[in-house]
Amino acid sequence: MAIEAAIWIYWGFCLMAAILIATNQQFAQTLLCPDPDTSENNAGFALSLSWGWITTLLASAIYVLFTIKKETGIYRLSDLITFSLVNGILEQSMFIFWFLVGCYIGQKLFPKHPIWIFASGYFIYCIYSGLIHVFFWVPVLPSHEPFAPMVLILPFMSLFWMWLFWKYQAIVSILAMHVAIDFLTIGHLHFPWFESFSRSNL
Repeated sequence: MAIEAAIWIYWGFCLMAAILIATNQQFAQTLLCPDPDTSENNAGFALSLSWGWITTLLASAIYVLFTIKKETGIYRLSDLITFSLVNGILEQSMFIFWFLVGCYIGQKLFPKHPIWIFASGYFIYCIYSGLIHVFFWVPVLPSHEPFAPMVLILPFMSLFWMWLFWKYQAIVSILAMHVAIDFLTIGHLHFPWFESFSRSNL
């Protein structure tokens, strides 16, 4: 496997976060929407799910079009599939962990104000996501020049991801979205699939 050792170590920490969530599910439930709508047959869920996929695919397309590769990575297709599945599941678990930490803080600061609890969770999520991308993912991935507006695009996408989790507990849906964006963006860095469309060739 060509996947870097640092990524496997990071996944180890993500796995620990996933285990913490799994073993404290009842407590985690108390941090989510106090009146969750778990029905997948309502208009609110369908709209949120649609926006989740729209923003995920849009963010992926913008990344592919405007991120400049300075070198092409060495992953094989099997590496890319492994990366997408494992990272999509484990890293999203880490994101959920920090979102729940934020919700816990929000619950202490803003009791009986669910929207502020959600906002607190989302805020901590964004801080972690920003730090891990800047200090880990950018250096460890093949050399590239990130598209600056992604710092606004990714949080906008994540807003729908976390809303789907907080309101509808749609974990499988956001895991699938994370797998999809990983496959497309990491595929762009390691394969020449999208080079004719990318900014580096315009």
